[in-house]
Amino acid sequence: MNYIWDMAIKATRQDIEPETITFVHSKSCSPYMEMAFEDLNTVSLEAEPTVEINPYYRFCDIFKKFLDINFTGHEEIQAVFFDIITHYLLFIDCHQGLCKREYYGKFILNDIENSAFGQRVKESLNVFNVDERHILLSGLISLYRTSASVHLFKQVVRQIFVNGIIYYRSEDTPEVLIYLGTTETAITRRKIDTLLAFFLPLGFAFRLYWEKHFGIIGADQTMEIDNIVIY
Repeated sequence: MNYIWDMAIKATRQDIEPETITFVHSKSCSPYMEMAFEDLNTVSLEAEPTVEINPYYRFCDIFKKFLDINFTGHEEIQAVFFDIITHYLLFIDCHQGLCKREYYGKFILNDIENSAFGQRVKESLNVFNVDERHILLSGLISLYRTSASVHLFKQVVRQIFVNGIIYYRSEDTPEVLIYLGTTETAITRRKIDTLLAFFLPLGFAFRLYWEKHFGIIGADQTMEIDNIVIY
């Protein structure tokens, strides 16, 4: 981790809110790095961490007078202002690289959190990690643009359930057979229920298969004794 925005990404992946991070001015740091971890190979953060940074690496014009060594007697308020200013710079950093699609995703996420899609979907949002939320939101944006719901359902399910396979049959009533290749738990069940609610068209039937695949004649890997479920 070299930049404060990189550190914010790591924190988010660990479910650490950036607001809980305290930034302090490092008294001893490398002139070639913004972050001033004691261990240069640090890849994770503790809960509510205190992070030392080198403010002169990118923000010299902002901090050079504020951190003048002759400015003494106000160390406590100086530390508070340093933390506030750095958080503001972090906010700007994290928004500079956003494209229109990412803003759309944030709007949709805000709608979900405000129960626009129903209370059940809102409560299920927390079972998805950061990467899975990104996959979900990206799929919803594509759904609004293309209406290719079945294709997007297959795509999103296989990205979140990496061992999953989706089969589509159109005889009589349209139906999808969903093999997830994972154990059924409260969390995985809520995930697939949310994806079904978002992407599977009304009128489609579905069947869920978790750890065991149904047998397919000619596909030997699906015809193992004690590992077959009946379709």
